Amino acid sequence: MSATDTRDFEERYSACFIDFGLKTAAGLLIGSMMGSFFLRGFKKWPMYIGGGLGFGMAYTNCENSLNHFLLSMDPKQCVIKKTA
Repeated sequence: MSATDTRDFEERYSACFIDFGLKTAAGLLIGSMMGSFFLRGFKKWPMYIGGGLGFGMAYTNCENSLNHFLLSMDPKQCVIKKTA
């Protein structure tokens, strides 16, 4: 059983920036370790791939979190009234 997420939009949006930073930095670190330990010398391409994968995972998590919040809203509240 999972607990419901009660964060509002601003909290989710600010959490996205933290997630971007952490996952991108972790991807860069892991990629640089792979390049230096397993490829016999410092290579830059594994670092770039790791950073890109971390950024992509953070983007997907952020998109899912924000879409889940926005799609769960009551659509009746978002009706724009015409003024004559």
